[in-house]
Amino acid sequence: MSSPAHAIYSSTLSLSLQGHEFQPQYGVQLIFNKTAQRLLLCVAACSQNPSCRTFDYDSSSHRCRLFEADLTNGAITVMASQTSIVGSVILSASLYASMYNQSCSACQESRYQTCSSTTNTCQCPGHSYWNGSMCPLQLFANATCSQIDACRSDLNLSCIINYYGGFAQCLTVLTTSSTETVYAVWNTTAGSDSNFASNGVDVGKYYPGEGPGNVCDRNTSTKFTSFGGCNGSLAYSPTCPQNTGFYLTLQRGASVLVAFRFATANSFPPRDPLMITIEGSNSNSTELTRGSSWTLLYNGSCGISTNQTRFTYAPIQWLPQHSALYASYRFLVNLAINNGTLIPTIQYSEVELLGY
Repeated sequence: MSSPAHAIYSSTLSLSLQGHEFQPQYGVQLIFNKTAQRLLLCVAACSQNPSCRTFDYDSSSHRCRLFEADLTNGAITVMASQTSIVGSVILSASLYASMYNQSCSACQESRYQTCSSTTNTCQCPGHSYWNGSMCPLQLFANATCSQIDACRSDLNLSCIINYYGGFAQCLTVLTTSSTETVYAVWNTTAGSDSNFASNGVDVGKYYPGEGPGNVCDRNTSTKFTSFGGCNGSLAYSPTCPQNTGFYLTLQRGASVLVAFRFATANSFPPRDPLMITIEGSNSNSTELTRGSSWTLLYNGSCGISTNQTRFTYAPIQWLPQHSALYASYRFLVNLAINNGTLIPTIQYSEVELLGY
């Protein structure tokens, strides 16, 4: 059934049968949970809140809950009690088309669009986006997206571009810029025990001031430079930087790695990585040196191309499968881009982990 709500804002609501409540997909979608003496007061509260798209009301407890959610990211569930009911705001393109991008006078008394102080035009309200005909809610992590502003930017989500240049998924950068401890390794292959690299200019070292912490500081002007099996002054070899890399444990906790991208550093392009492996682990910190604690997730290109511009990100590379949560990740370079050229080090400025 439909019920008009008469107040400053006008909206049309669809009511479920008795014995149902709304279950949001995410806790952040709950706007408030209060007491209302009557259903009509809960209806009015939703109608007067532009963020409210769904509410439920229990006539026994007088609980009134408003949600910034709809059936695209929530569900109406059956309850044993017959005292609860769900209401949904009915939306259609006709509610948006006549006012979107018009002067603010067109949306002064509308709950569906708001006046932008930046453009002085009617725009979609917070946590929604213009899809060409109306303002659907922005999407959460791992949702399929089709345009750059479709994801919840307040949750640090971005609509990431896929192999073919089209938008694909709402993902976030999994690392912080400062709180992860990153461990450099050398003489290490996928599935083998880690050998720690240390600060210095010799075999098994990384260049002073250019340590592994630079790979996730979100600054392409810093870099990680590893000597691997060579040193800085005497031994140059096509294979010096092979089997070097790093591992880290995410401060955010176990997460799904969906994609990644490398960024070039300042030095010569032959020192860029080409082929890498990625592994995941949920072992504790004392076990992460053991090769048996790691599961291989990716073996392929890092995305950097020959003679790529310095200080720039390579195209995003996607893992073939990405459904498991891991707390730690290990990245190893097994081939540089040098193509037989003698080089003393491997170097890259950033490795951005994307997932949810």
